[in-house]
Amino acid sequence: MTAMNTPTNRREFERNFHLTAELMREGKMHFSDRVSGTVEGLLKVRHLPNGRIDFLSVNEMARLHVNMTANFSSEMSFEELQEND
Repeated sequence: MTAMNTPTNRREFERNFHLTAELMREGKMHFSDRVSGTVEGLLKVRHLPNGRIDFLSVNEMARLHVNMTANFSSEMSFEELQEND
């Protein structure tokens, strides 16, 4: 098992948010009723007047979710992950 890659700068962090938003718009991401904290956290993320993400509005659940999503989309397919277990 490899460690999660975390963003090292603002650009990477915002990329993770935009990737997650795109997957949600495309209907490729669904949420269980049990993860309401994650959904609430994502809904509370605000944008600054210049279009950038207001990091003061990002809670831990939203941060963890977008980083996890980015890792899953860039690392391996689900089948490859199962083979490594």
